[in-house]
Amino acid sequence: MSAAVILTLIGGANCLPSYGLLSNIKPSNIEFQSIAQGNHQQLMARVRNTLDTPFYLKYGKTAYLPTENIEIKFSKVIQDSRCPSDVNCIWQGQVIIGLDIIKNGQQVSTLTLTLVPGRDALPIQFLDKYSVKLIGVSPYPNSKKPIALKDYIAKIVVSRN
Repeated sequence: MSAAVILTLIGGANCLPSYGLLSNIKPSNIEFQSIAQGNHQQLMARVRNTLDTPFYLKYGKTAYLPTENIEIKFSKVIQDSRCPSDVNCIWQGQVIIGLDIIKNGQQVSTLTLTLVPGRDALPIQFLDKYSVKLIGVSPYPNSKKPIALKDYIAKIVVSRN
């Protein structure tokens, strides 16, 4: 499995790019595609990953499974009612995210994955051949600081059934 990484370079600014993907992914077979956009230029790099290996995917970013021509995009945070770490709650809450599944360049479905802290997540099947399991979502809520959508990171694993 590969993951698409967006690097944003702002013309004239000396700044480090934001990779948008966190993982134990080893950079190999990197393909660059330049996309000119006003005064900004984005570079898209695909980094190879494998099935059955957990990886981290930032909100709005896409992971790519080249052997199957499948992309998985972290497209939605539907609900985050997890109990903040600095609060005592009666219910631990849950987080629900949406992942868009894209096959041959066409969106074929959106998976809705739910994670309840302290419980094992159940894998969700798609295209009759694969399953996706949501292992974690960070950052964990804190009552003093709301989480911006751009800061969400899902830890998922894709397997072949």
